[in-house]
Amino acid sequence: MGFLGLIPADELAAAYNTQTKTLTLFATGEVQDYTYGITFAQVPLMGGLKFQLEGWTGPLHDSKSPYTHEQNFSIQLPSPVAPSGQVIIADANHPEGVAVEVRFLGLLPPGESQPAPQQAVATAAPAMVPGHEQLNVLFKMPFLIKEAAAVPQGGSIAIKFDSTMLELQQAGIEGSNIAWTLNSLQTGNTQVVVSVFGGIAQYVLQKVYDVRVFVLDEVQNSSPAPQAILSFLGRVNIAVRLVQDQYPDAALYEVEALPPSPRSCTNPNELSKLKVVFQAGKGTVIIESTGWGTFGPVQYIAQPWMEDVVIPWPVRMEATEADSLLKKAGYTGAYGAMTLRHPLYPGINQPYYIFSMKTGQYVFVGVNDKKVSVNPVGQAIPVAEASDVAQAQEA
Repeated sequence: MGFLGLIPADELAAAYNTQTKTLTLFATGEVQDYTYGITFAQVPLMGGLKFQLEGWTGPLHDSKSPYTHEQNFSIQLPSPVAPSGQVIIADANHPEGVAVEVRFLGLLPPGESQPAPQQAVATAAPAMVPGHEQLNVLFKMPFLIKEAAAVPQGGSIAIKFDSTMLELQQAGIEGSNIAWTLNSLQTGNTQVVVSVFGGIAQYVLQKVYDVRVFVLDEVQNSSPAPQAILSFLGRVNIAVRLVQDQYPDAALYEVEALPPSPRSCTNPNELSKLKVVFQAGKGTVIIESTGWGTFGPVQYIAQPWMEDVVIPWPVRMEATEADSLLKKAGYTGAYGAMTLRHPLYPGINQPYYIFSMKTGQYVFVGVNDKKVSVNPVGQAIPVAEASDVAQAQEA
């Protein structure tokens, strides 16, 4: 669900290995949480080398985290046609670019000397020309991006997209256009950026496609608005149907929800990876998501699943409501997982949404009473049992 743009850097550096002919760029700084896919992208610059420090950011957030990024480029230096002592790097703090001295490593080839730093001109390339187009596409339905194939002499066309949201299935020529066929991996909002490089003309044109990926589906015993993005319970409902098609007596035990990569989040709609566990006779059935609303094969295990009580389906509280109650109770920080389960403990009479906070706390939201509680001894068991544990430890 990220949007591509320049990110800030506190420090920039460049080094060139004369033996491997590799230019290495470095950046460190702080970025908004949920920034990923950080990269240096080379852009045309008349008489010099220029790069943009970019990243995908989303969802927008006030908190920040430090980052360090290093990237190699195979480039011949010294260059007879461009200043070799400096490169221009554009970031969010310097959108027009700042000159960074290149540190040469190793011995230069015979007959060549260390190039003296030269002042590269950051404003030699014209500004990018913005363009936006809105696309609404159905989840798991391929869609096309088309642009004219004609480019100036020495020019090129490039496409960028968030690989956690979209995948490229095919690229080819349709008449006078280049056509890219993409498909979605998740629902949500993202971008596709097409860049046209002018070659000898030394310009860059960009067109941004704002893509909304959505699913048309219904959650059992509910009536969502048309074109609603499939909710947490909507995805669980798909798992229930798939499992009960093979095991009609299967009953829901628990659902573990994780983000698509090892990172934290503050919105349950970012938890795209589901592991859904069922009781089936004397055994256990597990099904895991492969995408947003799609699942892999049903797995049967001839062993019982312990420490859970069956959850009656459908569940009456949506994950977004549990998240809202969590935040209203003052727990506004990030979490790395969310689990829906009814723990098998004395005095526990309802299922809970259990949020694994990045602070190390487990926060429980009752599905029936809608109360928010925290385990006082830091264990992943509800408050009633946690209190007994705390008393036992004090005794």
